[in-house]
Amino acid sequence: MEANGTTPDIRWLETRMSRWDDLVDLAAASGQRVTPELAMRTAVWFSCARIVAETVSSLPLHLYRRLSDDNAERAKDLPLYRVLAKRPNSWQTRQEWVEQLCLHLGFYGNAYNLKVPGINGSVTELHPLHPSGVEVKQDENTKALTYLFRDPSTGRQVIYRQDQIMHVRWVSFDGINGAVPTEIGRDAISLARSLEQYAARFYQNNAQPGVILTTDQQLPREVREQLRDAWEQGHRGPSKAGRTAILSNGLKAETLAATNQESQLAELWMQSLLAVCRIWRMPPHMVQELGRATWGNLASEMVSFEKFTIAPWLRRIEGAIERDVLPDDGEELYAEFLVEGLLRSDITTRYQAYEVAIRNGWMLPEEVRKKENLGPLPQPTDDSPGEVEDTPADAVEDVTEGEDNTAGVSQESADG
Repeated sequence: MEANGTTPDIRWLETRMSRWDDLVDLAAASGQRVTPELAMRTAVWFSCARIVAETVSSLPLHLYRRLSDDNAERAKDLPLYRVLAKRPNSWQTRQEWVEQLCLHLGFYGNAYNLKVPGINGSVTELHPLHPSGVEVKQDENTKALTYLFRDPSTGRQVIYRQDQIMHVRWVSFDGINGAVPTEIGRDAISLARSLEQYAARFYQNNAQPGVILTTDQQLPREVREQLRDAWEQGHRGPSKAGRTAILSNGLKAETLAATNQESQLAELWMQSLLAVCRIWRMPPHMVQELGRATWGNLASEMVSFEKFTIAPWLRRIEGAIERDVLPDDGEELYAEFLVEGLLRSDITTRYQAYEVAIRNGWMLPEEVRKKENLGPLPQPTDDSPGEVEDTPADAVEDVTEGEDNTAGVSQESADG
């Protein structure tokens, strides 16, 4: 790409994916071309991307104002709070916006959002830009970034400054562009996709790799073709599996190729699944692989999932918001996901954590009720019966002593 005056000359092919293939070498070692769209049709890869996207987008995102080193508050008075916590734009919810952002990262390695100014501030909306239409250039002298975007639907080219774009990067080797996950994992994706296609063809062909019909008789070519067509018509396809074959004239049916058990398809499929999980750092049980799962290790696996799989995605998004979206006006603002949302489905663990927090004095019952979206406890009234605090301490002592004396008198009477 070469600059021509003030507008760079971008080479652009007609379709979105043709340009993407032109920019990134996606030819897998197995010979099968791997694109983000192909990865979406690969079950285990899409499952990992969906788990991350839906988990991150389900966590609340809030804007905070730091008051001191150990104190902060939610900056609900700022218009930017609503943009990040509720409505990033006019057509997406906050959950949909974060989910799309994570999917762009998981398939393209980059997520771009155009910052739209308005009467309420420099950022009143965040508009997602498809990563396949964006190219990032860095000035050699100033190191400033320029974003060149070609809309895939209209073909219109727009150039944006660095301060107009929110850019979230996946793992990056140059600090400018995120690495493309589907390129790094193209061999694992290609293997998983090839196994899925092989299994589909295998069962489509009546779960037989191949059948040969043999006879000692000499058969003309036309008869051989008729026998082959009749066999395939009667026995090929899952709907015709198990049908009884009636052979005449000394014909015998023999399996020509190895069975799936002999070729260890299941074991190879498992290895391809684990290879994809390693790229995503995904616990296998999250993609329904429960071969090694037990009640004991699932709890630790969930902690590992939150700490090593989800947490880096949260920090990456939070850092991009702080750098690209929050104003640099001296006020200490920061965005943060609430990971407590991961415990919402486990009421026992959540309540036990609250109990520990209250017992150790770093949370109050009122704060716990607020987190659970519960109102404050009702205040006791003056005429409430049975209030211990209304009874003087000396009266309690007198009553206790009287009970003891009465007990003593009764005992003496009984002895007399």
